Amino acid sequence: MRKISALVVLCLCFCVSVKAQNKYERKDYTFKVTKETNSSGEVDKVSLFAYVGKQLVKKYTFEVLSPVPKDLAESIGSISEDDINFDGYPDIDIYLGNIGGGANNTQHEAMLWNQKKHCFEVPEGYSGIGEPQFDGEKKIIFTTLSAGPDARVTTYYRWQGSTLCEYLSDTWKIDDDKVVDFSGMLNLPLQRLDAKLNGRIPVIIAFQKDAEGIVAGYIYYPRAKNPAPIMIKGVFDRGIYDLSERQPDGSTTGYICLKCDENMNWSGSWANPTTHKELKLTDIYFSHEVPKWFTKSLLAD
Repeated sequence: MRKISALVVLCLCFCVSVKAQNKYERKDYTFKVTKETNSSGEVDKVSLFAYVGKQLVKKYTFEVLSPVPKDLAESIGSISEDDINFDGYPDIDIYLGNIGGGANNTQHEAMLWNQKKHCFEVPEGYSGIGEPQFDGEKKIIFTTLSAGPDARVTTYYRWQGSTLCEYLSDTWKIDDDKVVDFSGMLNLPLQRLDAKLNGRIPVIIAFQKDAEGIVAGYIYYPRAKNPAPIMIKGVFDRGIYDLSERQPDGSTTGYICLKCDENMNWSGSWANPTTHKELKLTDIYFSHEVPKWFTKSLLAD
């Protein structure tokens, strides 16, 4: 029995030793890129090989969404080793060309270094967002794309684990020199619904939700005599947003119920707290566009 136990311990020690040898550090990696062409001679795939020394650790292959003739594909597959997710370790960005008419409408893929697992992972949400710009201080990624001849839209993203999520967006005119400050919005995505009550009364509902399911924001009636954002607060529970419309004096002037299914189809209603008359929300358009009057999160207090 002693001989068998000693053999088992020896085997376990060997397995642990082999596993430890394969636990490479980020600094150990080097990379090589190759390009593949289709029958028309266009580059349609890029493969990235990750090496430690001369040993191939893994091969990653990415499809080029807008194949490019080989003689024009010099920059396709170029990589940069920046800290994309702001965790202190260099990641990999792979440029795969232009996918539209705009200069910033480009395709990028990424590989994030996972220090806990000691390996690279392909994230979700990074591909296809345009020309990513990185702000390490605020830990956000943003893109600016055309929104017509005289306007641009800047979209802001934040990481949630290895998924890049849209945080909020802002449409602005080119000749506008005002810099938008979102420092008071917290690290919480903004949900915006442009809709109509009973198909007649336009309304904008914009809110944020924290990790505990507390919801706060504003409802805005553009056609009101003196339009101004009205605070809404409530909770999110079992897939339903249960919100109250509250006036500055603390009185409740409406109850709002919102639902969103797995296909991002929104539905909801507004009800009068006195008469209980209910108005359905119709023609709902969802976005992360920040209204100009929403400058600070109500969840900050």
